[in-house]
This record gives sequence, structure tokens and C-alpha cells, in this order.
Amino acid sequence: MTDDTLKFTFGLINSSDRYLTAETFNFKIDASATGMKQRQIWCLEQEADGSCVYFKSCLNRYLGTDKYGKVRCDDETPGKENAFHVEATADGRWAIKSAEYDRYFGGSPDCLDCFGKDIDNNRLWIVHLAMHPQMNLYSLTRKKFAAVEGDELQVTQLTPWGVNTLITLVYRERGYGLMTADNRYLSKAGTLEDSFGPSTRFTLEFYAGCIAFKDMDGKYLSPIGPKGAIQSRKGQVSKDEKFSMQDSHPQFHLKSKTRNKFVSVKQGVQVVANQEEPSEDNTETFQMEINPDTGFWSFRTTKDNYWRSDMNNNVMANNHKRDDDSWFQIEWRGRSVRLRTASGKYVAVKSGGNLILKSDESDAEEFVLTLINRPVIVFRCMNSFIGIHGEKLNGKRANYDIFTMEEKDGAYAFKGRNGKYWALTGDSSIAINSAHPEYFIIELVKHSRLMIRPEQSDKFLVADKVTGTLTASGCRDDEGVLWEY
Repeated sequence: MTDDTLKFTFGLINSSDRYLTAETFNFKIDASATGMKQRQIWCLEQEADGSCVYFKSCLNRYLGTDKYGKVRCDDETPGKENAFHVEATADGRWAIKSAEYDRYFGGSPDCLDCFGKDIDNNRLWIVHLAMHPQMNLYSLTRKKFAAVEGDELQVTQLTPWGVNTLITLVYRERGYGLMTADNRYLSKAGTLEDSFGPSTRFTLEFYAGCIAFKDMDGKYLSPIGPKGAIQSRKGQVSKDEKFSMQDSHPQFHLKSKTRNKFVSVKQGVQVVANQEEPSEDNTETFQMEINPDTGFWSFRTTKDNYWRSDMNNNVMANNHKRDDDSWFQIEWRGRSVRLRTASGKYVAVKSGGNLILKSDESDAEEFVLTLINRPVIVFRCMNSFIGIHGEKLNGKRANYDIFTMEEKDGAYAFKGRNGKYWALTGDSSIAINSAHPEYFIIELVKHSRLMIRPEQSDKFLVADKVTGTLTASGCRDDEGVLWEY
């Protein structure tokens, strides 16, 4: 696994459809909330050997119990009384048992305890993921990533490139579907189906930072055969059945506006704007990886080389490691961008298409940057998602909507499940009622974070703190304008 492995955050729903909640007063807990907001989100921590788990609240305190079954959530560091075992039942719900006292956690919404000797309905919890649901799926045993190949999801790629590696977890009917970028669902038989149903529904089990997917027959997904086609096979979890969910970095095409050609490394290590169209070998596809300390980006090729400037100011892609000359600042200019090095030089394009650095800002090339590995997209801000509420968009939803993203000349239109597009209204709110595409500008500004604004506005999308109504009213420095994608 890599440092891109995602942490598991979720809500826990009891048999009364109420969420486990960490209260700020005396760090008490109850199960009374009808929706998932910040205080209903829990982080799962596990021992390296997978022997037990710990539940940490949004207040950075750990769930625990004493020998009398009295539960608390005020421990700043986990000990024996904070350790639990998770037992996944046939319908996907969790039974949470104290590792120290061998009793089950649950009870009535306002009177929780950890004193149950047996599993009953009041001691079963539904897992509702709170993390961003789009990722790359990595097989621990094959040490490769999953990608769509025809009608199968195969574990074939050393590095996840292109739209075929994007997986979206879809929460339905108390289970999860694994949806590919072309809106198909992986079935237990290993085929990709057009709709969600019993054969494409899985429950989640967690193992020391890894995840396993169990079908309704109690069997687990694993890569099978020389092509690593993912399907259900065994009823027990070994390393073969374990996956990690890894962050999906933004990948893009870059087109020179002066030459109307795509930037490519097809010819070798020289970075040149000379291709009419992107090719199937991904030599025109680059991955953006940010330095969180500086906000500068590195650009990675499919051969794991990074862009860098050489001593003659040429832009090359010939370095497996990043150095001081591998970082670029992106200047967002509406439908185009300019690239500048840490030393202040701009990326320009020579008459033959070669990319070169120039000190004079007037020589800077304008590029159209197209994000290509989010044909479907989910937006998350803080602890909530953008979802459809009537004909308007709301940014405080516990459940996410998946939108189709359509690009045109560096701008993007977003289409919802109702077949309608996002549109700016007269009161600056965002409706989803347009029959025709209306275009928005996006800016990638932090790791997995972007800002969105209507093309005709200089204000960014932000959710009202109380109602969640999504409006184009945010300023660039507002925290609420950053959306995880």
C-alpha cells in the first residue's frame, strides 16, 4: 500500500434508523440523530495485526466501556477498554463487541450500553460511509490496481491511469455497489451490469486499513485467474480478498492554445505540444500531484517520470524522482491556465511545439487543462455532500448525488440523475433544471480539493451553514468554497 490509502470514516445507524452521536457536553454518546453531520462521523482505527478496532469520534475521543457495560467517549488515547471486535452479520450490519469484556454494544437510542450477552436487533449497526466515495481499488495480493477491461473489472495496472480505474462506491439498500466510470456495477459473478441489484450489492468488512467486499451469499470478492478478474469465490477472508481504497489523483490533458495541439511525451522524454488528439497509450495523459507545503504541482507520466526543466530551460519528462526543478505553479485563468516554475519562469511553446521556460510573462503559453478521470463526480465539503433537493442543489446532504461532468474548451457542465444541468439562478443559488449545459469553471487548488464558479460569475460555490443551500457567493479565501472531489 501507499500513502494514498484512504482512512475509513462513517456513520453508524441503529435499528431505529438513528445515528450514533458524540455529544460535546461531557463527551456523552447517544443514538438520536436522524441524519449524518459532523458529530455523527466516526473514524476507524485498527491494530496492525487486525486483532481489534477503535472508534474515534469527531472530538478525537475514543469509545469505551467498563466492566459494568457503562459506555463513555472521553478517552484521549485508546486502552484495553476502548478495544472492540466487529462481527459482520449476513445482512451487512455490524455487531460491536468489547474485546476486554466480551459484551455487545447497543441498546435504546438514549440509553446505550455495552452489556449485551447476545446479538439482537438493538445491537446491530448499519455502516454509512462518510468518506469521499471515489477511489482506485488496489489488490494487496496482486499489488496492482483494478481497471475496466471489456465487461470485467480486472486487476491489471501497476499505476491507475485513465477513467477505467475510477471506482465509485454507491450506497443503496444498506449495502454498496462498485460503480465504474461508465455507470456499470460489478456483480458477484464478475460481470459489469447496467443496474444495481442483489447480485451487485456488497457489504463492507475492514481489516487493519484494508477492506473486503462480501456478497449476499456470504462470499468475498477477489481477483481470479491470470487476468485478475474480480468476482466472488471464497467464503473466508485471506490476503486475496483484501483491497485498499487509494486516493484517485487528478489526471489531465493539456492543449496549447497557440498551436491547437495536445502536449505529449510520445516522442520520448521531450515534452512537446504536437498531437492532434490524445492517443490510447496515454502519452498525452499526465497526473497532478501537489506539494501541500507550497501549493505547487508535479506532473507525472504513465512511465512514472516527472516533468522538470533542464539546464537549457527545456521541459523534459526524464526523472523518476522529483527535485527542485520538478514543481510548477498553475495560474487559473478561466478556461485556460498558465504554468510557472518556482523560480518564476513561465512555460512557453516554441514554433516546433517544444515546451521551454521563458522569463518574460508575455511569452507564457495559454493551455486548456482538461480533467479526464472524473466523467462522474461527487462533491464533499467538510462532513457533507452536494445533493439534489427539489430543483435546487444543497451542500449539506448526508447522502451524495453522483453527477456527470461534461467538458468543453476548459469549462464544465454538470448533469444530475434527473437529466437536467446545473444552472445559476437570479438569487445566486444553483438549480438543477436546465435542459441545456451551462458551464462552470473549476480550479484545483489543494490535494483532492477544488473550487467551482459559474462562468459568468467571479464568486465560488458555497453551502449556507444553516440551510445548506448552494449559492455562488463565496470568496476565494473562504474555507467553505473548497470541495473534495
